[in-house]
Amino acid sequence: MTNPIVSPPTLDGFIAWSYWALGVPTTAMSPTDVGWAYAYQVALDLVPCEINQASKDIYTLTVYNIGANNLIQFQQDYAGQTFWDDARKSYGINNFVAGVINSASDEGTGESLTIGEGLQNLDLLSLNLLKTPWGRQALAYMQALGQSPFGIS
Repeated sequence: MTNPIVSPPTLDGFIAWSYWALGVPTTAMSPTDVGWAYAYQVALDLVPCEINQASKDIYTLTVYNIGANNLIQFQQDYAGQTFWDDARKSYGINNFVAGVINSASDEGTGESLTIGEGLQNLDLLSLNLLKTPWGRQALAYMQALGQSPFGIS
């Protein structure tokens, strides 16, 4: 079986991966939409190149996962479509989150979680990436390899 992840990452690879991983219908975003290039280029700019030296496949997947998160953040819907707006609402993209909750209680119940070092002192970009499964996966890859431009290691 051949490796399904082509390294280095490419715009065409990102588009194909996004159609599959995000379930983006072509009616929501055509393969020629400029949003693909925007999301992909920002992802390339954010992912540390050192990851490519450690693992070419993980580098590609990290770029694609951050690119997917970027699409959900910024891509606009076509007339009559609500795919991206629905995604933003379902992931709470426009809801401000100032940090990770480690304790919650009311008069009858209470819970507390221990916050691991990887989640302490997250910057705003990292907190935003935590909102989608793709952003979380990208952060997980970077943490596993000890790299992040976002203030976590």
